[in-house]
Amino acid sequence: MQLASLMRRARSGTLGNSLIVMGGFVLSRATGVLRDMIAAYYFGTSPQMTAYRTAFQIVDLLYLVIIGGALGSSFIPVFIQVWERDGEERAWHLAGAVLTWALLALSLASAAIFAAAPWLVHAVYGGKGFEPATLDLIVQLARLFLLSPLLLGVGGLAMAALNARDRFTMPALAPSIYNLGIIAGALGAPWLGIWGMAWGVVLGAMLYVLVQLPALLSMGARLRLGLGRHMAELGQVARQMGPRVLGQAAAHISVVATSALAARLTDGDAKVAGLIYAYQLMLLPYGIFSLSLSQVAFPRLARLVAEGRRDELAADVRRTLGTILWLTLPAMAGLLALGFPVARALFERGEFNALSLSYTTLALTGYAAALPAFAASEILIRTFYALQRTWTPVIVGMLQVILNLSLGAWLLGVGGDINTLALAFSVANNLEALLLLLLLGAALPGIWHDADLWRRVTISALASAALWGLLEFARTLSTPQLPALAVGHAYVWRAELLPLLLWLAVAAALGAGLYFVITKRLRR
Repeated sequence: MQLASLMRRARSGTLGNSLIVMGGFVLSRATGVLRDMIAAYYFGTSPQMTAYRTAFQIVDLLYLVIIGGALGSSFIPVFIQVWERDGEERAWHLAGAVLTWALLALSLASAAIFAAAPWLVHAVYGGKGFEPATLDLIVQLARLFLLSPLLLGVGGLAMAALNARDRFTMPALAPSIYNLGIIAGALGAPWLGIWGMAWGVVLGAMLYVLVQLPALLSMGARLRLGLGRHMAELGQVARQMGPRVLGQAAAHISVVATSALAARLTDGDAKVAGLIYAYQLMLLPYGIFSLSLSQVAFPRLARLVAEGRRDELAADVRRTLGTILWLTLPAMAGLLALGFPVARALFERGEFNALSLSYTTLALTGYAAALPAFAASEILIRTFYALQRTWTPVIVGMLQVILNLSLGAWLLGVGGDINTLALAFSVANNLEALLLLLLLGAALPGIWHDADLWRRVTISALASAALWGLLEFARTLSTPQLPALAVGHAYVWRAELLPLLLWLAVAAALGAGLYFVITKRLRR
């Protein structure tokens, strides 16, 4: 009976929500990896794949800025406030007005990008690394992808409303359904080429909306389009959203800028694709460990701020940050030590050859070094938004973009390659996280005056260093028996994939066990 009672409380409380969201992110990243594996098999780092990826980056800015980050973080605290103060009818009235204005903004922005696509693509990616035919294909794909932000916009607002009411299951599943739509399109590549994946994006966006509608209707949603002229809260959402738009744009532009710089290199189209594959690998632990915890924490942080419970807020932020670093520091160690064999096992087959692998792993080291800071910034930024201090992370994010661009361009100028571009990204993001940490300490005096947090982080860092050493040693020791671990080996995936996967699974299990034992023993 006690166990059943505990399980019921876990399902209904913060632990249950965290597990649901983390499970959703695990499933999302798993389907995302499967999507990338299929794409790599059919297209590798070919110009077609690069055109798809870069077109996606351009259009994705609309969703990430207006819906994916800006609207969600601005809308959720106000939606909660109106629901608690004025009741659900007025809260849904606000949601309908926000949706109306978001769709109008997305429509206007989509029309502008459709018209400006040829100029925009040539301005961002024009260089010796991209052939004119590739640039033209980017324009065509980007124009098709403009169908998806409108659909994702509706789904994004549904996700924000459900999360605000602590309903996380269907929003957690939606990204995986989206990936399945793209996978369905990718499987049509033998007949449709890259356009199969492109139409899969539109299909996935439709499914992203549809899968959340039943949950939204079950909680009594009454969404009606309207301008909300007499709702003061609409202006409050807009005011909070303005800085968030700039901050989210800065974060995405930082990624696009790295690709734009790589486009100026010799063989730039293949190197851009390699950069993006490496970035996706870094996002795997980031999504599972950081986004999931931060997404669950954000509505809770907003409520604590609204209720004036600052001590509980500080404790919650410390606990979440400590957990994120405890999980992402060893993930960084794993990527640094085993990034090459992991990328080989996942991608090297079909059109993804040894050169594609070399470009991907060149960039992966730099991106891996950014992981803990990149992950920590997520909860720090969301804390600022819960406090409704929206300009602080925006300004810091803009400084990060400037540093990333300047450092990346300088490194290329002195002979660098995509590995130095990823390193510039890492340096900029580590400094961003440090600055956010210091500024949050000023906003919430005493939040970092907690010896247990810093002891935990120090132990995690030391244990991660030990993990890195163990994995490097194990790889060196095993290479004579398993040549697929070696960089120069002529890999035959049909014969060598299974032994490589088994070795990686054993290494990961032993490494995770070592890390857990070290951190638990040292914390006693």
